[in-house]
Amino acid sequence: MDIMQYTENLTDICGVAHLMEDKERLIETYGDDICKYPYAIVVGHLMDHDIIESIPLSYNDDKIAQDYLDEYFNSHQRAAKIADKIADFIKKQGFDAIVLDVSGDSDEVNLKMPFSNKASANIAHIGWLGKNNLMTTKEFGPRLTWVTILTNADLKDYIKDEQDSLCGDCKLCVNECPGNAICDDPDPRKSYDPVACGEY
Repeated sequence: MDIMQYTENLTDICGVAHLMEDKERLIETYGDDICKYPYAIVVGHLMDHDIIESIPLSYNDDKIAQDYLDEYFNSHQRAAKIADKIADFIKKQGFDAIVLDVSGDSDEVNLKMPFSNKASANIAHIGWLGKNNLMTTKEFGPRLTWVTILTNADLKDYIKDEQDSLCGDCKLCVNECPGNAICDDPDPRKSYDPVACGEY
């Protein structure tokens, strides 16, 4: 079994980011260590469907809000365990592997700031950044927790073509955001206001 077959067996969705494609911007943002290895395996772990679907009710229900918060952190732990297994498998194949956990950090690299796992998923062309600035996939929408594994294993054969956004004229997230933190702009760098989101 090869590395990506093993990864696919453990994950809900995954892909390979060729970090050298975006090397200059990545190094400028995160420092040289983010490109210590040329490839990153990006793992998406699906969060509990029923809890995620109940999020709109959480605005007025503290128990539902707590259930979501618990699932948010539990999904991080599950994703981290999956990433550790994949990294161990890669090392047994004779390659290096560094897990950047869901917080985007690792003791094995020196980064200017925590790495955005969403960025590696975007480079891997697993989906697209929606108007809400969340990594969105055809299969699962934005209901995923992401984790990244840096490696020097040769994974060029697994690089996918870039995906176009399927958001189109849809404005569900724009209309439903309780903090009015999303506007109808196709560029997620302009459409999402993290300050307004955080204040809410």
